[in-house]
Amino acid sequence: MKLKNYISTMQCLKLISLITILCIGPSIHAAEIDIFKGMKLYAENCAGCHMGNLAGHEEWNKSLDEDGHRRAPPLNGTGHTWHHSPKYLFQVTKYGFKKIVPDYEGKMLGNETLSDDDVWSIIEFIKSTWPEKLLKKYNSHFKS
Repeated sequence: MKLKNYISTMQCLKLISLITILCIGPSIHAAEIDIFKGMKLYAENCAGCHMGNLAGHEEWNKSLDEDGHRRAPPLNGTGHTWHHSPKYLFQVTKYGFKKIVPDYEGKMLGNETLSDDDVWSIIEFIKSTWPEKLLKKYNSHFKS
């Protein structure tokens, strides 16, 4: 039964990503967006801080960690991720905040070893988890 639900979820995610790609038309980014690869790469590179369910740390906006750094925010549409442009999300995911804020001393260091297409796939996977209304608002605000 669980496998059947998993497959159904995967089919829904693939359909959502396809519809998203068709709705936004020609993209400003990757030629090869693979939402399933993005899911795998997210699990390998992002879930350790942002959690497997993309919920982030439960106190992400209330407290600092033991090192005095901000905690990982949610990426599932309940935080502020959707307020940022695709280009900004790409820059932060690929290069971390150090490239944006030179004296940054936090833990979001980026994933420079990933290809650009891999980073875009992660971003599309993240966006595929957002509620439909939020995704529509995001896509209309950040038209390519």
